[in-house]
Amino acid sequence: MPDTDEQQAVTPYQRGVTEKPAETEPLWMRIARRLSIDRAVGFAVLARFWQLLTGPITQLLIVFCFNEIQQGYYYAFINLLAMQIFVELSLHVVIINVASHEWSSLELTEDGITGDSEKLSRLVSLGRSAVRWYVIAAFLFVLVVTILGTLFLGSLQDKQFEWSDVGSWAAPWATLVLLTGVQLAVLPLTAILEGCSQLPAINRIRFWIGIVGSIVVWTLIASGCGLWALCGSATVRLAGEYYLVAIRYRKFFEPFRKPPQGTIVNWREEVLPLQWRIAIQGVFLWLASHLAGLVIVKYHGLAVSGRFGMMWTILVALQAASLSWIDTRRPLFGQLIAERKFRALDEMFFRVSRVSVLLLATGGLLFTVGIWIFNQLPYWGCQRIADRLPDAATTGVFSLALVILQLAQCSNIYVRAHKKDPFLLAAIISSSSIAVLVFWLGKQHGVWGVGIGYLFGVAVIQTPYWLIIWAATRRLWHSEKAVR
Repeated sequence: MPDTDEQQAVTPYQRGVTEKPAETEPLWMRIARRLSIDRAVGFAVLARFWQLLTGPITQLLIVFCFNEIQQGYYYAFINLLAMQIFVELSLHVVIINVASHEWSSLELTEDGITGDSEKLSRLVSLGRSAVRWYVIAAFLFVLVVTILGTLFLGSLQDKQFEWSDVGSWAAPWATLVLLTGVQLAVLPLTAILEGCSQLPAINRIRFWIGIVGSIVVWTLIASGCGLWALCGSATVRLAGEYYLVAIRYRKFFEPFRKPPQGTIVNWREEVLPLQWRIAIQGVFLWLASHLAGLVIVKYHGLAVSGRFGMMWTILVALQAASLSWIDTRRPLFGQLIAERKFRALDEMFFRVSRVSVLLLATGGLLFTVGIWIFNQLPYWGCQRIADRLPDAATTGVFSLALVILQLAQCSNIYVRAHKKDPFLLAAIISSSSIAVLVFWLGKQHGVWGVGIGYLFGVAVIQTPYWLIIWAATRRLWHSEKAVR
């Protein structure tokens, strides 16, 4: 039987969504509670904050230790690696959502997973099928992206640069793709852990991975290793993911070594309908998000690409940090939906969404103002930084676009937590429009053109369209008739 409104009203405390304030609670804990920060969010935010602190250091090292050719290839590598969406097809998002529904009747103890045996059997079947899928995807990724990336990078060399030593970029590129492919094969296991409410431990490990990774990258760049620095970062990430699944959660994955002993997840009916929709959206999202960097480096050169890459890296880090407030609640959203506690779901969603959007708006504003100030100061260091970034107006356009996009991102997480995805047509239309605008305006007007095209596509097409879908599905799925 579904819960009544009176039962749902106390759900946040019952489910551990928030904690009752104690009279002796320290000030920092009260602030964290007001901002809806729990352990999962805390470590995720710390990891993103570390990126915000270390990102400029990394960029400055690139400026002083790389020549402009290496700098251009550095950002091209990053954009090309995002092509993994074409083979991975966003399955990890579906795994998190499906696993969260099964985990509502399970828990992790010192002896392993306990609880409903049928739910455990379904979880095991989900994990084993996902691993098979990702092993194939990883192989295809290494094969296809190595070839396509080499062709694209080679075309840059032939058309724009006088750099005959192909090995200067070819060997790091092939190694980086291989390391990313191995990490891709581990992704379904970490996705299962995320869906099973293990985010506090996962985000703690990823926080330390970020710290070690930054140190490794700085050391390799400063020692003259050039593009091999990206390989060092990928190696650290792979080692951390391996530690999670093979050591930290060894007992958790013991049931996955054997075939499921009961009911299994019907892949065709429960996973595939959501996956193919998200996969198509992911492909179009790549066009909307990563095409800009390739267009700029192709048509406007490495110097312009370097400035855009540094700005975009910082803004994306701000967006990821602020999105952590809601993204880390994805498994809990699924559990509340499985238990039909819609009032508790909405109360949490609106609270963390407000915090997420306000934090991103504040961060984007401070970043934009900071660039303007650097441009006004006559000191060498300030001018050096300003010369490596687009102007404040361009940065403000991108910041505003990401703040508006955040509303769409939050609504998307909410809807997908229901194991449904009605965003297919909206994603195709909006992402295609953004990609066309970014390519057309970016080719002609550089970074400023990309910013205007991106802002128009996000503000006029994508976000309004997605919010309409969110409102309609929420009203339909949470109606009294639907609850019954």
